[in-house]
Amino acid sequence: MDSGTSSLYVALVCAKKLRPDVEDPEVIMPAYGCPDLIAAAVAAGVRPVLVDLVKDSPWMDEEGVTSRVSENTVAILAVNFLGILAPLSGLRVIADEHSIFLIEDSAQAIPPSSAHSNEADFVVLSFGRGKPVNLMGGGALLYRHSYNSVVSDVINMYPGTSIVCDVRWHLKRGLFNLLMSRIAYGVLLRIPMLHLGETRFHALGEIRRLSIPRALVLSGITKFSGSSSRVRVWFQELHHLEEEGWLLLHGNNSESDEPESNFQQALRFGVLAQSTVDRDCAIRELNKIGIGANALYGVCLPAISGVSEYTKDDENSFPNAENFAKRLLTLPVHDGVTDQDIRKAVGALL
Repeated sequence: MDSGTSSLYVALVCAKKLRPDVEDPEVIMPAYGCPDLIAAAVAAGVRPVLVDLVKDSPWMDEEGVTSRVSENTVAILAVNFLGILAPLSGLRVIADEHSIFLIEDSAQAIPPSSAHSNEADFVVLSFGRGKPVNLMGGGALLYRHSYNSVVSDVINMYPGTSIVCDVRWHLKRGLFNLLMSRIAYGVLLRIPMLHLGETRFHALGEIRRLSIPRALVLSGITKFSGSSSRVRVWFQELHHLEEEGWLLLHGNNSESDEPESNFQQALRFGVLAQSTVDRDCAIRELNKIGIGANALYGVCLPAISGVSEYTKDDENSFPNAENFAKRLLTLPVHDGVTDQDIRKAVGALL
């Protein structure tokens, strides 16, 4: 598809079609995440139902998920955060108990969990700018073979186009990489009218099928596969912060039986500071020395302008999601981050 958001839209439309008995379909999703999750659900005509997170974690609380399942629920949406794979086994049990679908949003992780576990019914990938596999746009939907006729009927409703890797495409990609370089991006961040780094809700626009050259996808995956070494170095250099009450999100994957998977490829390296004050201070100091630190979305989904009108009417609060959003700090793991950069960052955080 033309984007990961469009791919999620297709998954949700298919979930609706596979449950024609549901008149007012709903999808359960985490209360912290990208507003594009909401945009896809709204476009698909599926009402988002938000669930709080486990404390100090990006994952939905499973008891909260169970409590929010209703006769209108058609799907549960699990999100792989910053490349860390969401625990799917418990959600798979819940989905099976209620005859609903499990969607794995892996826009921030390659490969997805279901590449190994086969637990999700649908898997969403994104190849857009800033994603693990950056093809300057595009996305994909993986699905069980038994849903092929339904998925085909949905995607064939939309016009198709192709990525052509011509001179123009390479120039566009080169310009993007140049603008995302340390110095250029630092300058762009200081231009208020560009609104770079801001989290905003945008309705899903035109939806298109997209043909992407296989070699381009494979080259993108190969390039991304080197980021695990940066994750390992960040963890080794920053783990002492946990003695001071900080929490490293990477390297603490108790779901995995394989030690090496604790340092899987990542979109960014996630850290929870002790407080918002500590987090904001760290971001300022790191950006002063050229380390592109940020707070990612900054707030939980209901606090993003334009989102609350689309979520299911209730008075639920999401204290863990709010706390997570207030303390999250993310650090770059791309090829341009050197060991010297990481040592400088550690010095700034001491």
